[in-house]
Amino acid sequence: MIVATAGHIDHGKTALVRALTGVDTDRLPEEKARGITIDLGYAYTQASGGASIGFIDVPGHERLVRTMLAGAIGVDFALLVVAADDGPMPQTLEHLAILDLLAVPGGVVVLTKADRAEPGRLAALTAQMHELLRGTVLDQAPIMSCSALSGDGIPALRQHLEDAAAAMQARVSGGGFRLALDRAFSLPGVGLVATGTAHSGAVQAGQRLMLSPAGLEVRIRGLHSQNQAAEHGQAGQRCALNITAPRLERDDATRGNWLVDLALHAPTSRLDARLRLLPHETRALRHWTPVHVHLGAADIPGRIGLLDDRALEPGGSAWVQLALDTPTVAAYGDRFIIRNQSAQRSLGGGHIVDPHPPRRGARSPERRRVLQALDQPDTAAALQALLDQSAAGLDLDWFRLTRNVTVEELRSLDTDIVTVGSLGFSPVHHAALRTRLLDAAADYAAKYADSAGCTGDELLRQLPPAMRPPGWAVLRDLVADGALHRFGPLLHLPGHAIRLSIEEESLWEEIRDALQGAGMDQPRVALLAAGLQMPEAELLPLLRKLGRIGWLCRVSPSYFVLPDALARLAQAAQMVAQDGAGGILTVGRFREATGIGRNVTMPVLEFFDKVGFTVRRANGRVVRPDRAGLFDQAGPF
Repeated sequence: MIVATAGHIDHGKTALVRALTGVDTDRLPEEKARGITIDLGYAYTQASGGASIGFIDVPGHERLVRTMLAGAIGVDFALLVVAADDGPMPQTLEHLAILDLLAVPGGVVVLTKADRAEPGRLAALTAQMHELLRGTVLDQAPIMSCSALSGDGIPALRQHLEDAAAAMQARVSGGGFRLALDRAFSLPGVGLVATGTAHSGAVQAGQRLMLSPAGLEVRIRGLHSQNQAAEHGQAGQRCALNITAPRLERDDATRGNWLVDLALHAPTSRLDARLRLLPHETRALRHWTPVHVHLGAADIPGRIGLLDDRALEPGGSAWVQLALDTPTVAAYGDRFIIRNQSAQRSLGGGHIVDPHPPRRGARSPERRRVLQALDQPDTAAALQALLDQSAAGLDLDWFRLTRNVTVEELRSLDTDIVTVGSLGFSPVHHAALRTRLLDAAADYAAKYADSAGCTGDELLRQLPPAMRPPGWAVLRDLVADGALHRFGPLLHLPGHAIRLSIEEESLWEEIRDALQGAGMDQPRVALLAAGLQMPEAELLPLLRKLGRIGWLCRVSPSYFVLPDALARLAQAAQMVAQDGAGGILTVGRFREATGIGRNVTMPVLEFFDKVGFTVRRANGRVVRPDRAGLFDQAGPF
């Protein structure tokens, strides 16, 4: 169990931790000299039942609240410390508000310096604290009194903490590993050590992690968990990781950075979230207000974009977008606090819903439905709700990253899902998309009865734009299960066949023999007609029909080639590009590699551009990797 102290300056937080653990968390010379905690301090004790209890001693001075936030985010339990001779003070109230916004799972209010107060004073202070706690996460928290100086009440408080640790349900260590760095230091003979609270997942010695958002890959040489040497650490524990990497410097690992699983390195500077404004604020929060965002152990300047209205009244909650000045990493459920531009006052807080929102449509009704579906504590329920409203399919890579679930964890969720590549569909939406594509193929066949089929691009153009990208994946499934047949790059329904007249069949055999004998250097229409000893005008209608059927490929109005010849030309173009500097396909090298005539080289290359096989560049062309198999017998499927 990880416990954070909270409370006003000089109310006895450090002395209380020392009485409970025997450890003095004031470690800096300046802290010793001034008698106050400036930076985070750490102490550990072993409960009688075997559980380890780690304490994060945070500073109480108003100017050091951001340091307090770095330690309080992600803890399991809070000790709200109030000096009996002083009573609740400004930082007591602010720290209580912060604990409430962070939804700390449990806590206890400790009235310290009880030896300085009469019994009547303690009774009145207890009643006052009950009133302050009403409606907060500590509403039902016990209020205990003690004296770190005399030791009175310390055994009872220690026993209460041990009971809480024993009763606390262990955090689920699913998802990829994420640790929020709050301290880093170098040890002679050891190297750089980074410490923080593990928010999710598990880590072990030898594992590789990403120091994020900088993007520096590191290796774990060794680790301590809950202040003990260990082979692994996991969510809910304080971990100290001995990290190493080429040219790794002490300044690379600063407070606010994260150590994350390699797959979770996805820096972002815009995060959609649910925000609650504190009720004691005197005025509404306006759209685009500059703030400080405390997330993990980081303090990042940014602005609040309100997605509902132009202002948020005190005590209210709203959908917002956090626009940060510098990027960070985050996942669904991460708690955050916002403070005003001068970082003197906490304004509110909430939790992250989508750390990777789309660039447009933030205020649209569709986006609101996505956020509402995503904002469910149960991952399976969130996934099912998103699938039910995603007719064009759900990006499962985005969902896994947002919710921090592994591929195996996603597969184990109890949801009705059809997976097509990296997309997920509800069975209803998947069946509807298949039906629309098959209907589009039937409509094309009815409209062009003498065509062997149509390309995937032609089919997808009959769908709404949002459904075209997932349509490619569904087309591949339709071909794989035989619902659509393929003829080179063309698709058609099963049983679809083209018939030629006896005269056309005879002429087609002559055309095919002539073209096959030409190899890759297929003759243009004029030369082909001359070789067949017939007028060009009489030959063209059949060539166009053969082009619609798919037995020939129409490169230009006066140039038709056999599909296998075009496939060989495409393969030659790929080889020339691969061998060229920078992957560039040049006209001269293509003509030299294929041996085709000068008058057909440019029509072929321009045809490749037109169908998307190649893309023009200033010094030539490049072959698009995603369309590299466009002319193969398997086509792009």
